[in-house]
Amino acid sequence: MRSCILYVGLLMVLNHISHAQTTLSLEDCYRQAETHSPQAAQMPLIQEATDLQIKLLNRGYMPQSRLNGQATWQSDVTSVPISLPNFEISPPPKDQYKLTLDVTQTIWDGGVTEKQKAAALANQQVEKQRVAVDIYQIREQVSNLFFGAIFAERQLLNFEILQKEVQVKLTKTQASVQNGTAIRSNVLSLEARLLELEQQQLETQKRRAAALEGLSLLTGTAIDLSTSLQPPAATAIAAAVIARPELRLFDVQKQNLAVNEQLIKAKNLPKLSAFATGGYGRPGLNFLATQFKTYFIGGLQLQIPLAHLYTNSQGLEIRQLRVNQQRIERQRESFLLATQIRLASQRQEVSRLQALVESDRKLIEIRGTIRKASESQLENGIITASDYLTELDNEDTSRQNLILHEIQLLQAQNNLRLTAGN
Repeated sequence: MRSCILYVGLLMVLNHISHAQTTLSLEDCYRQAETHSPQAAQMPLIQEATDLQIKLLNRGYMPQSRLNGQATWQSDVTSVPISLPNFEISPPPKDQYKLTLDVTQTIWDGGVTEKQKAAALANQQVEKQRVAVDIYQIREQVSNLFFGAIFAERQLLNFEILQKEVQVKLTKTQASVQNGTAIRSNVLSLEARLLELEQQQLETQKRRAAALEGLSLLTGTAIDLSTSLQPPAATAIAAAVIARPELRLFDVQKQNLAVNEQLIKAKNLPKLSAFATGGYGRPGLNFLATQFKTYFIGGLQLQIPLAHLYTNSQGLEIRQLRVNQQRIERQRESFLLATQIRLASQRQEVSRLQALVESDRKLIEIRGTIRKASESQLENGIITASDYLTELDNEDTSRQNLILHEIQLLQAQNNLRLTAGN
């Protein structure tokens, strides 16, 4: 029984350790958010819709049949105005009936069906790439929440260090008050600073929890306060090659228009088909007959469109497609220019933050030296606790600025990659 209890306890400890050590990188969040995105569910639907469309187009190669029925009455009928001895040609009845089954089999459709299937596949690529562009936009939301959570986490660590520092000074100052070497107001100042730190810590915890909850909703993954976020490594500024999904969208749109141009040409090519008609009616093929008869007609049919030769409709449609291609090319150039401008601005932002981080580190060294001197002065009763807290807050402000600028630098470097599509 005791060994069983120990075993269960060990499992609980291991599970707790495993849970506490859960780490999540920014790339993990990207992948999970893109997979969990409602837009991602459109991909298989687009594929299914295209497959169904191609199946329908393939049905065009099958024989097409139609059943027709007709009953008419006419005011006059064909008659033969010839009178012969002992021979009478009866006119057909004025009420006529016809039931036919028409069957048509395409032999050559000018390549229209094949071009329609190619157009369906090209349109599928356009729709999928539009979804890919929408999904890519999610990365910016994920990035903001991810770095917001890391910033709050580092602030909390800094608050813990600061709390320990103030608590140590409070304990020493309380002892000094009891010994009569310090005044009571010094204790009150330190206690007030501890309360302020607790308030700041609580506010930061709420911000971190909100950011993690947002990440959890975006990624569809359980992310709690025990999850450790792994920030991306700092990277040097490089000449980024733009590889955004929008560029791929422009390319597939132009390809789609090129396929439609081939479809327009195919529609104006000659078409050849075989047809057969079986019927039953009065009259049959002999329009002078007065009895119900069955009949059959079969043959080949050649259709050569000619209207486009004198209306220039084909040329106008193709010209319209090529104008749209030019529009897409101008949109592509405009997007590239806007992206290059944004990249240039982001590179400057990265350089600015790198300079600030270096400056923050030097300032922390100076502030730390001043704070240590004031610490000794406080213990010797030369300055008050308020004076000491002023220097402590100055050092803390420098540390807070360093934390902020380091996270901003990581995010700026990541934004640079996102903007370039790398």
